[in-house]
Amino acid sequence: MAESRPVPVAVRSFPAAALLLLSLGVFLTVTAEALPAGMLPEMAADLRVSPEQVGLLISVWAVTVIVTSIPLARVMAFVDRRLVVGGSLAVFALANVATAWAPDYGIALATRVAAAVAHGVFWAVVMVYATALLSPSHLGRGLAIVTAGGTAATVAGLPAGTVLAQLVGWRIAFAALGIAALVMAVLVVTRMPRLRPPRPDKEGSAGGFWRDPSLPAIAAFGIAAVLIALGQFATFTYVRPLLSFAGFDEGWAAALLFVYGTAGLIGVVVAGWLADRFPRGALAATLVVFAVALATLAAAMSTPAAVVVALVLWGSAIGAIFPLLQATLMRAATDRTRTLASAGIVVLFNVGIAIGPWLGGAVGGASAPQVTTALSAAVLAAAAVAGGAGVLLAGRPAPVRDRS
Repeated sequence: MAESRPVPVAVRSFPAAALLLLSLGVFLTVTAEALPAGMLPEMAADLRVSPEQVGLLISVWAVTVIVTSIPLARVMAFVDRRLVVGGSLAVFALANVATAWAPDYGIALATRVAAAVAHGVFWAVVMVYATALLSPSHLGRGLAIVTAGGTAATVAGLPAGTVLAQLVGWRIAFAALGIAALVMAVLVVTRMPRLRPPRPDKEGSAGGFWRDPSLPAIAAFGIAAVLIALGQFATFTYVRPLLSFAGFDEGWAAALLFVYGTAGLIGVVVAGWLADRFPRGALAATLVVFAVALATLAAAMSTPAAVVVALVLWGSAIGAIFPLLQATLMRAATDRTRTLASAGIVVLFNVGIAIGPWLGGAVGGASAPQVTTALSAAVLAAAAVAGGAGVLLAGRPAPVRDRS
């Protein structure tokens, strides 16, 4: 069992095993979020509903996370981080197993809502927990390891789930995901260190939460998060029509998406180094690269070589953005605001995810992907401004302590 005493505010050694365990949890939750998209025909046929109704399972997931993450994070603000992470994974596991056994669409929808609630709690706490295990000099590298699970889910988790659904059925895919998450929950509770955040003393809370000096920077990063997700999903939702419009056939489209995903993994690795070496400038610079990649894609969509280069830059940037944003946010937040900041970023990303596909479709979608991509480039340029403002408002990075 884990030790009974709390861990230090920042451990001296690099906790690679603990971070990998958290990264696997991220991998499983992100895979589950988008899994219906990879098995749309199988689920629609089995549950006797339209493909659009199966797609709604993803939208309902995002709305659930938006509504429940911050209230539940506040309720559990002073509960042992290990138990919150392990408990949310356990609920997530049971909900996915229940989805595998769902006799009809209504039950599947209800179990997806339960899994989304657990997902929101997990994401609200996992970065704060990882931050508490890391020394400030290793924060970028450590959070890059944790967030790499999300990129790996996009590159490998969703395709693997799709293949499994095609071979043995979508129910087996959900059951396997649930069993894996249950194993992870047990490992977290039994192997991870305890960390119970202390309640703030009266003197420390006298100024009121809303007077905390970190809030302006957190608000700027929140605006950047909405814009990042909005710009990303406005275009990525229509990436297959985009590649067809650029002259690539289906075979090339699959290869190019693999290149895009591989570039994302490289971006995650580079982000850890950037966040620790250049904690003030890395986020804004990467957002500028992101915007330039999309602008290049929009302007040179008829030039295959330019499209390939733009996809590589785009993949690298989106892989690096989330660990960079998390590391910058955790450095900017104070002990009092860290949990709310972490939960808020999750909520705001999901707001962008919910709006992005609709906005992309409204301005061009599959019929005019160059217009959608140009819009995304402008949105990412605005995100770079917001991210840069957040860095300026945060001032110099301070040592991170977990007393949220």
